[in-house]
Amino acid sequence: GSGINAEYGKQWYQRRVREKKPVASHRNAHGPGSWVCSIAAFRNTECFVSGGSSGGFIKVWSCAENYLSLSCLKEIPMVGTVNSLAVNRGLIVAGVGQEHKWGRWWSDKKARNRIVLIPICVEDEVDR
Repeated sequence: GSGINAEYGKQWYQRRVREKKPVASHRNAHGPGSWVCSIAAFRNTECFVSGGSSGGFIKVWSCAENYLSLSCLKEIPMVGTVNSLAVNRGLIVAGVGQEHKWGRWWSDKKARNRIVLIPICVEDEVDR
């Protein structure tokens, strides 16, 4: 499996059953103090999306250099906290809310609890 952890964007692959070592990381992936709280990967690509707790963006990432580094391909502005993400071919589905999904540390009164559908062509982003 692979995933992202805390405010560091970390990409890892399970090499053995009990061992998980990050092979790439990106410090402050969504800005200082903004946690990565949701992630989803596009099938059969080297791309994934992540949402920060208060970063204000959904970011599209690509693994580069034999999966040893991460590069941000696109930032999609978002009002509110991105609490969940799902992807399917040309679509990003984001669950956005006023508050963080794990607690009420802050609240964004400008945001509305909603599901946002974002059309995207991953192949175009990778070819840049």
